[in-house]
Amino acid sequence: MDADLSTSHYGTGPQREMLPINRDSPVPLHHQVRNYLLGCFERGELQPGQQLLRESEYATRFGISLAPVRQAILDLVKEGYFYRVPGRGTFVREQKVEEKISILSSFSESMRAKGLNAALRVIELRVGKVPATIKAMFEAEDQQFVFLQRVAVIEDKAIALLSSYLPVRLVGGLETLDLNGQSLYRTLEERYGIVLARAESTIEVVRCRGTQSTILGIPTGTPMLQVEGKTYDVTDRFVEFAQVLYRADRFRFTIESFRRDDRVLHLIGAPDKEEGARP
Repeated sequence: MDADLSTSHYGTGPQREMLPINRDSPVPLHHQVRNYLLGCFERGELQPGQQLLRESEYATRFGISLAPVRQAILDLVKEGYFYRVPGRGTFVREQKVEEKISILSSFSESMRAKGLNAALRVIELRVGKVPATIKAMFEAEDQQFVFLQRVAVIEDKAIALLSSYLPVRLVGGLETLDLNGQSLYRTLEERYGIVLARAESTIEVVRCRGTQSTILGIPTGTPMLQVEGKTYDVTDRFVEFAQVLYRADRFRFTIESFRRDDRVLHLIGAPDKEEGARP
């Protein structure tokens, strides 16, 4: 079904709408159309998930040919504001969350600081034998770990998958707790006296796999942003191996650099009060 033509963005009648498209301007027509549609998006006249009019309808309303309208919409698709669904049309993409990749603060608190109410739902919580793939990260005496996997949900849509591996000897009984909606790191501090102080993190683009696809509700093979890291407590004792998979269509990361004496310090993420996002 086409977008509702009765909204303020589109006008109330079939006549040509008075829109800021000037044939005599040195600004190319497709740039004028792009700027108009981008303005509608920024003012909230185009809502996330809303379907745009057909290109031919825009051309009629603007009183111009189809080519500049098509180019303008393609540009906004490439820039991430809109997305196309074959056979259905063009839609407004949901706004991305600006997030930090350091995993030294609560994910839920980081979301709340941005005005978002993210719920953390436990998918799996169990004790298992340390697998060979991550055994090198644990101490030699660690034979078992507690595995916690949760999905972050905003407005009933999964946006990230969080996994944590912790030595059983440090967090005995963690697997018996109800961690739905709870901060893992606050639990570690309040119940086990573990205060995390340092993290080593990496970020890369990966492809969504089978079960991840099911949990996040995206097709297998979809690119995602993966952050993996090891966290240490105030005594520099290894505490956790963590992995966070972010939906690439919902997050973006920023980096800010500071010079301190002869060193350059990098803060990856938005400059807010949080230190980053962690489980």
